[in-house]
Amino acid sequence: MRSLLEMEEDIVVVGEASNGQDAIEKVVNGPRPHVILMDVHMPMMTGIEATRRIKMTMPDVLVIGLTASEDDSIVADMLRSGASGYVLKSAAASDLVKTIRSVRTSRTITDNDLRQRLTNFNAYNDQLPTDAKKFIHQKLTRREMDVMQALLRGYSNKEIARELVISERTVQTHLSNIFSKMDVNSRTEAVLVAMRDGWTTQQPGM
Repeated sequence: MRSLLEMEEDIVVVGEASNGQDAIEKVVNGPRPHVILMDVHMPMMTGIEATRRIKMTMPDVLVIGLTASEDDSIVADMLRSGASGYVLKSAAASDLVKTIRSVRTSRTITDNDLRQRLTNFNAYNDQLPTDAKKFIHQKLTRREMDVMQALLRGYSNKEIARELVISERTVQTHLSNIFSKMDVNSRTEAVLVAMRDGWTTQQPGM
């Protein structure tokens, strides 16, 4: 995999880790990568737990889950931990490279198939009662809902700023407030919660 990635002119591999704990130590003490390919199933510490810990201390580092499993619950767990994407080990090298570039650009879920799988993941959808879901939705201001709708369309910060005619710094402020109100740690987790609660069918301010 390293050899394949190093063939791409715009990708530089800065390190490798043998397990989740090793990954955390190398990210903390070594060169900070823009994107991490995180194997979900590893000895000592799973990729899901390693991703959660890395995102807690370094939220700007992007993580892509890598696994042989197509289990929707694993996909959901990985994304809830803060991962920005998900690739099967059986995927073509071109798909992996495409996902890395997409996540680096948009920082959130853009793959339609992945969106559909998450939408159909009923176990996650049933975690909160209807009243609790509505309460979370009502916490957001009208402007924050505008930003969430843009996130659901896969917009980057720059695209959101252009769409709403505001600065990128203002977009970042809105995102920080949204994450706090929704009790999430990343754009992907915010999108996952919104999809779970059916926000894609609602209009801003409702």
